Amino acid sequence: MYSDKYSLCFQPDALLIEQVKMMKDQLGEVIGWYHSKNSLAHLTIAEFQASEKDIARMHQQITRCCSGFTPVDTYLTAFGTYPNGTFFLEVDALAKPQLKAYAQKLFQTLQLKNAYKCTDPHLSIGRKLEEAKIQQAYAALKQPNLSFCCNQIVLRRLNMERRQFDIIQYYPFLSQPITEETQLTLF
Repeated sequence: MYSDKYSLCFQPDALLIEQVKMMKDQLGEVIGWYHSKNSLAHLTIAEFQASEKDIARMHQQITRCCSGFTPVDTYLTAFGTYPNGTFFLEVDALAKPQLKAYAQKLFQTLQLKNAYKCTDPHLSIGRKLEEAKIQQAYAALKQPNLSFCCNQIVLRRLNMERRQFDIIQYYPFLSQPITEETQLTLF
């Protein structure tokens, strides 16, 4: 069965997307092209392969989860790195546990097979950077003081021509009480 590559992400607002784009452009002037330079700001939850049929099923599940999620004020006031060469904006200590909980709820609900699952919410600036370029990034970019209200998740599909993900669906957080489907017992 034919499948595409998809990405599920927390999506910041237009202002933060523009602020991060300016940051990425500034870094590009110092170190040249790098992985994620042209990617719109997002916080990855998962990347996975799926068919159109899978996506139709997931759409209802994601909608149900997000309708129960409450918006989260999210602050990005420090940079961080991972050993794989990712240079990123760190999510603050108050928002991070809430975003992790939302991601876990989605993982449990969607039951994604062979998926990359992000367990540490962050906003990547650059990926696969050598240590020298990471040090240049720390030197070139001033201490961040960014924030956004995390109030939606997006589903993105990889556009093979552009080698970038395109948003195909928005899922707003609606703060509605969720009635869990409970299994009834006979005794």
